Amino acid sequence: MDDSYTLVTTREIAAPVDSVWKAWNDPEKIAKWWGPAGFRSTVKELDVRIGGRFELIMHGPDGTDYPNLYIFDSVEPHMQLVYTNVGSAQFGLAPFQSVFDMEGIGDTTQVVLKARFATEEDKRKHVEDFHAVEGSQQLLQRLEEQARSMS
Repeated sequence: MDDSYTLVTTREIAAPVDSVWKAWNDPEKIAKWWGPAGFRSTVKELDVRIGGRFELIMHGPDGTDYPNLYIFDSVEPHMQLVYTNVGSAQFGLAPFQSVFDMEGIGDTTQVVLKARFATEEDKRKHVEDFHAVEGSQQLLQRLEEQARSMS
């Protein structure tokens, strides 16, 4: 998949890359940071390896449950995760791929999160209907809070 319809979110996280990596690999921690502000998550499976599954239910502040299933396409510890969201027939969302890059710079980590959509319409639906821009920024902020608690 190319980057023609890609949403890019960056953040400098005030925690070392090891802590960011650990927050990705701890189901208890990821349940606290996955999703936008006001959401909580129930992790059903977290297997961070190529072909591994990451399955959870995001619980929205309005009580709506959003089941999510991701498959890891590539895993480079402490550097990069590539994973595909299988989509949601319930919410009319097509599959899309995410790339999560992390680069340790001293006691901080530069994070770049790319959500790669197959079409302009897929990207529009995520941005307009599901507030993906704000949600991605909030997700990374919440990740920082959990990673800092592990430092």
